[in-house]
Amino acid sequence: MAEHATEKFWDMIKGFDTCMVTTRDGETLRARPMAPRLSKERGEILFITEKTSHKVGEVAGDDQVACTFTKHGEYVALSGTASVTQDRARIDEIWDAEMEAWMPQGKDGPNVAVLVIKPSQAEIWDVKTNKITQAYEFAKAYLGDKDRPDTTEHVKVQL
Repeated sequence: MAEHATEKFWDMIKGFDTCMVTTRDGETLRARPMAPRLSKERGEILFITEKTSHKVGEVAGDDQVACTFTKHGEYVALSGTASVTQDRARIDEIWDAEMEAWMPQGKDGPNVAVLVIKPSQAEIWDVKTNKITQAYEFAKAYLGDKDRPDTTEHVKVQL
């Protein structure tokens, strides 16, 4: 079951083009949308960023991060640790045309870095039922036949 859940985690997050990355800024939590790139082989989620950005300083002060992915019917939340690298091989690995819009100096610019997140645990919510089944489940819960609607697979994953 654990191996299946881990595979499901990686399969689900590869379908998201944006996630909210949350860091700690002193006593405040800060979230921002970022475009994830995956390194399933290393068990990492990678993001192009600027080494002078606030998030880089926040990660230097506290490497604990959270990421949330959401689209209709699919939800993933993860906790992990973050680090930042300017290793050119890592930048080359995830660089694409979309990055050019955010980093006009190009991938060889002195401010380009990679935010590396190593997830340690995740939770997955995957709505598996069609609209008719969902309506039936909600009606049964409303009428008291069930404690709550059964429309979603929910799995906790240790990574």
